[in-house]
Amino acid sequence: MISWPERLLAPFQRQTSSGRYLPEVDGLRCLAVVMVVLFHLHGFFATYEEPSTVPDLLAAGPGAAMQYLPHAFISRGWFGVQIFFVISGLVLSLPYAAHSLHGEPRPLVRRYFRRRLIRIEVPYFIALTFSLGMALLYGTGGLREQLPHYAAGLVYAHAFFFDGEMNPILHVAWTLELEVQFYLMVPLLCRVFALRKILRRSLLVAAVVAVDLLAQGSDQGLSRVIWQFTVLGQLEWFLCGMLLADLSLSPLLSGIRANGGLGKVDLIGIVAWITVFVLIDFHFEVTPRPFVLLLAFWCVLAGRGLGAFFRNRWLTAIGVMCYTIYLFHHFFIHVIIGPHILHKVIPVEKGNWPANAFILLILAGIIIISCGFVYLIVERPFARGRLPWKPAPSGKEKSPSR
Repeated sequence: MISWPERLLAPFQRQTSSGRYLPEVDGLRCLAVVMVVLFHLHGFFATYEEPSTVPDLLAAGPGAAMQYLPHAFISRGWFGVQIFFVISGLVLSLPYAAHSLHGEPRPLVRRYFRRRLIRIEVPYFIALTFSLGMALLYGTGGLREQLPHYAAGLVYAHAFFFDGEMNPILHVAWTLELEVQFYLMVPLLCRVFALRKILRRSLLVAAVVAVDLLAQGSDQGLSRVIWQFTVLGQLEWFLCGMLLADLSLSPLLSGIRANGGLGKVDLIGIVAWITVFVLIDFHFEVTPRPFVLLLAFWCVLAGRGLGAFFRNRWLTAIGVMCYTIYLFHHFFIHVIIGPHILHKVIPVEKGNWPANAFILLILAGIIIISCGFVYLIVERPFARGRLPWKPAPSGKEKSPSR
């Protein structure tokens, strides 16, 4: 007999065409999208005078540090975007790595781009058009004012046309513009997997360091346009995902996973995840954060306890619909929750931590559940990367899934 959780979660299971599925990755997607949602809700609850950085928390004393620790973590929720970038680098490069390293069928570039177009573009078009309608309905500008932003968003080029500004119609679209640029680069970048192991891994590590160094001096002139308005400024995270794809296919990690994972890796992974967020508050000539995050990801794939946690079906279900949550959570926050629920239904006292953290979690849960219904209509019909009324393509070609 099928249990009620299985019936409830059945529509939210990953649909892949490649047969190569890492459920922990959907668990990590859940972590990333929940961080982003909490971060965008956070402004309703924070005074921005609370201690937020590690030095501030240490200076505030043990009691205050524990009180404001939830605020400090939630205020780092923007880093969920970088986690998404690593996941994209991993997932999109994995079929190419498997072809070069394990002799699996070569991904067809034509099918790769067709899947990207349908899988990503259709829900994005719906979300952008819906957001335009909301902007016009709520009087944040007339059609003549909003149409240029809408048109620039359609071609994923708002940053270019509007000097790096976020799209006022759909603020979160700036990350999708970078993702699309990376999608275009993947078939070329993945040629690195044809190199010998030491050379390709050394090249990827060197590229991560070089991107970080070049991006740090990108605040003026043409360099600002190149490094801050394009994927190049965030490329280090995508490259870490590619390096993780290489490591995930190694005999070492494959053997560990075949044996159910290693318990002793879990502690290393927990320390790595904590360290990633601590390092946000410190500046380095060459930041170690991408490599610490790479270690944290690796420990999720290799750890027994961490792996089991991120494979939890409730977490992976949220991860499956993370794209829909990402596209529509701003609507629920700023059109429904902000104007109609906060203060009117739920009293809010800014700076009241950790109590506000519980309210934030409840609101995030409401948003995720609401987005679940949107996912079934907007995203799931296109999740296989083909139009729902078209038959499945024949052949054994491998194509990456999001």
